[in-house]
Amino acid sequence: MNSQDKMQKTKKRAKQHNLPHMILAIFLAIAVWFIVSMTQYPSVPKTIAHIPLSVDITDTAAAANGLSVISCDVEEVTVELLGSRTQVGNLNNENIEAYIDADSVSTTGTKSLTVRIKGGRGVNFEVKSITPETANVVFDKYDTKEFDVKPKIPNVSFTEGKAIDPDEFTCDPAVVRINGPSSTLDKIAKCNAVSLKEMELDSSYVLQADELQLYTEDGALIDQSSLKFSSMNFNINIPVRTQKTVGLTVDIANAPSGFDKSSIGFKLSTDSITLACNNTQTEIPDTLEIGKIPLNDLDLGYSKVFKLSNILENTEYINLSDTETVTVTLDDSALSKIDLNLDPDKITISNAPDTGYDYNVLTQKLSVSVVGPADVLSEITADDIIADVNLLNAEIASSQFNYYANFSCSKYDNVWVITNTRISIERTKKESASTTASSTE
Repeated sequence: MNSQDKMQKTKKRAKQHNLPHMILAIFLAIAVWFIVSMTQYPSVPKTIAHIPLSVDITDTAAAANGLSVISCDVEEVTVELLGSRTQVGNLNNENIEAYIDADSVSTTGTKSLTVRIKGGRGVNFEVKSITPETANVVFDKYDTKEFDVKPKIPNVSFTEGKAIDPDEFTCDPAVVRINGPSSTLDKIAKCNAVSLKEMELDSSYVLQADELQLYTEDGALIDQSSLKFSSMNFNINIPVRTQKTVGLTVDIANAPSGFDKSSIGFKLSTDSITLACNNTQTEIPDTLEIGKIPLNDLDLGYSKVFKLSNILENTEYINLSDTETVTVTLDDSALSKIDLNLDPDKITISNAPDTGYDYNVLTQKLSVSVVGPADVLSEITADDIIADVNLLNAEIASSQFNYYANFSCSKYDNVWVITNTRISIERTKKESASTTASSTE
């Protein structure tokens, strides 16, 4: 063995011999450091971040007043603690708690509350700082209210001639109970069950609503995150009916044969209305006759009001227009009127009810008023006017009676008589009938 090997073995033995002494020296140094730090520095700071802020107000004055936490603008806090190294060293964001001090809250609204720290059972520490120190907390009372639910189908259209019946356009269920903060419930002015489905309908249909939308009086959408609903399943009943805009017309009654009705013009306060029918198989006509006007009523300045409800009373049609009445006025801008005197020979009697009697006109002079175009009336004479007393279905109980006459013009088809005077008639038994009766006796 050479000298170099001997030296290495000697050094190795020295190291092995000094190892226990080195370990003991390290432990002694640590102990001295610990004793010095505990005597010279008894408290040390510790910062703990991401501590969740609890908003549980159970057993506080706020809860006793029926209040609940609606929202809080702080979720986590950071705290700086001061305490013994051996005690605060084991504290973290899992064994200490940050909470709001709600003992002074008694009314609803937004409150700025102090954030406090607790936890670390059996550990003594001092809270040096909390960041943030306060939190803005919204308090309110929870309540339950009932609201009518109205349907809303923005993407549904209808085929031509079809429309929705607003009176039967409903939701099932028709009401919903909503639980939530009173301040939020008080803002709800409208509740809509909404279907966003796109479709075109020609008959009644039932859709399931996709969502419930709440609106304020101003039409602003309300946040529903703090609300609970009795139901979120709504069916929308869509009743489809036939609908059409129809023209309005009037007819002329008691016009003589051959009279040209088209020669008379009328002005209507409205020319058309919109009609609907719940029976989708029923066809709505293009025009609606709102009444018949007797020809002899059409004097200059004529006007009459027709009530649409009376006209539609016994039909399937529903008036969707705002119009309730229609005023019909005679267009007399080109018309004139004259008075004529008819001789008795111009008065005829037709359809005598009893052939055993003779019927004679007693009226010796009949004054009539004739209406028509001014140029025609300038040429017309009394000989052009014929009065006919039609006794068909007449009930006659006396020898003399009065009956209305129908007037016509043999020469012109666009003039008419407005006189409505009764004709005096005498009824006498025929001589042949009397002789036959005597012979029989």
